[in-house]
Amino acid sequence: MGRIEDFDSFETEEMIKTTMTSKWRLNYHVQPVMGKLGAPCGFFYINGLYHLFYEWTPSVTDEEKYLYHVTSEDLVHFNNEGIKVRPDDLYDKYNLYGGSLSLINNELTLFFTGEQEKNDGIHTYQLAGTVDTDFNVKKFSTPILREIEPGYNTYFRNPYVFSCDGEINMMIGTMNSDEFGRIIMYRGKSLNDLKFIGEINTGYDMFGYFWESPELFHLDDAEVLIINPRGLDKYKDLFWNIYQSGYMINDFEYGSLFVNHDDYREFDSGFDFYRPVTTTDKDGRRVLIAWMSAHESQYPTEVDGWKNALTLPRVLNVSNDFLIQTPHPNLKSLRKEKLTAMGYFNEHRKQLTDFYGSSYELNIDIKENNAKELNFMLRKSNREETIIHYNTDENRITLDRTFSGALISNVDGTKRSKVLNRPLEHLQIFMDESSIEIFINGGEHTMTARIFPREESVGVEVMTEDGDCFVEMTHYKLGKFKENSILTSRKKI
Repeated sequence: MGRIEDFDSFETEEMIKTTMTSKWRLNYHVQPVMGKLGAPCGFFYINGLYHLFYEWTPSVTDEEKYLYHVTSEDLVHFNNEGIKVRPDDLYDKYNLYGGSLSLINNELTLFFTGEQEKNDGIHTYQLAGTVDTDFNVKKFSTPILREIEPGYNTYFRNPYVFSCDGEINMMIGTMNSDEFGRIIMYRGKSLNDLKFIGEINTGYDMFGYFWESPELFHLDDAEVLIINPRGLDKYKDLFWNIYQSGYMINDFEYGSLFVNHDDYREFDSGFDFYRPVTTTDKDGRRVLIAWMSAHESQYPTEVDGWKNALTLPRVLNVSNDFLIQTPHPNLKSLRKEKLTAMGYFNEHRKQLTDFYGSSYELNIDIKENNAKELNFMLRKSNREETIIHYNTDENRITLDRTFSGALISNVDGTKRSKVLNRPLEHLQIFMDESSIEIFINGGEHTMTARIFPREESVGVEVMTEDGDCFVEMTHYKLGKFKENSILTSRKKI
């Protein structure tokens, strides 16, 4: 449909109204007021406020990107602040892509990528702008990087900027001339004198054709390197989504750019998780939020003029060279009525009549498991169910959305599985109107998915195969945060 500047006010109001009244509208997740929510591209806590930017397009079919801004005081309730970067200047008029937020010279600075169309093709630039106290972004008049180094493809974007030892560092994902993914580093005393210092040496020489949105941070006496590679081949239960998001726990040598790391591990074993961003919260915890989407998949909400959402904020910790992801503790403030149940279940389906709902947190503690298989059927009706299946012998958990509701297209299969590090002991499940996020064994593994069931699909059932299981279950109904339907900006109080 084009750029938002070409929409008339009536058309925009009708699109927002249709979006905000969609039957699959989420209750406690960041989502667009209309159009397509793209990947998060800047996350930072400063002066008592969390700032989060994401890529946004006016309709679900457009490719012309804007950068949209949301804020939060607690990582539970979010305010829409509106579009803050438009593709309207010389260096980004063709299109723009997100990057990162960082504090540079005591100014909150947004870094992003712009594209310019010339007679000889598309030129790519790394751009920046400062965020003022009214949350407006003042773009720098000239790029901070005009071109990539020889030997790398001009397809380079999503700058990640951080300071270390009095120097400014910019990491950029790209591909080399052989079309294998790489991260390159620029460094300088200021943004005006960034110099190319080399390629980060991960040892992964042929691992996907392009690495998006790299990030590097210190956590629990280790360095964590995030990369989002495109073009990985499926292997057993790994790499089944269109594009992947993962990390390496490593020792990073700042001077040589050498990374001595453990294996590359996927963040999430579900369907809809990509391009996470992190920040530290007010208590110093490392917090992650990701795009709750599989890039290029088509979702049922598109008929209502909107698409995609962001995950819940997750606290990260390192344990035995794995990242542990747990729901941010502030999310407990969403809890309403509490119900508990304890007892055995077996091969006969058992309906938990008091645990019904479409927006809840469900905690399952497995006290004793004598069964070969466990099944937890959620968002259950006569026609639909979303199944969490656990095979005791194989120690394998599977998320099955074969009959979860309206179909999602351009996705490979309807099941995702993961072999656990240890037997299943605990599940913490966050169900929203059209999403499910599962934290397994205290966050050792996670599985995230969008699901689109009918309104009547609210039941919960359990059953085993070949044996019984003793569980304790706690169910909380969850509240919602109020959305403000802001497209451009809102008045500050």
